[in-house]
Amino acid sequence: TDKLHIEVPSPDTDLVETGLLDSLRFVELLAHLEETFDLTVSVDDIEVEHFRTTARIAEFIARRLPRLRAEGAA
Repeated sequence: TDKLHIEVPSPDTDLVETGLLDSLRFVELLAHLEETFDLTVSVDDIEVEHFRTTARIAEFIARRLPRLRAEGAA
């Protein structure tokens, strides 16, 4: 959240409901995740529930990274 310049009180704070994550910041978040973790977020992955809290964002990344490692090893 430092890159997005937002202060999140806790990992379970609802970023959407509190207005911390609007549409512009959401696009910035996706770009940051793709660059930082060398992953591609597909249209099918874009569900608000994956990005509602920082805890859910971390879970989303954790689920994607093993799959990306497996694809890279193939």
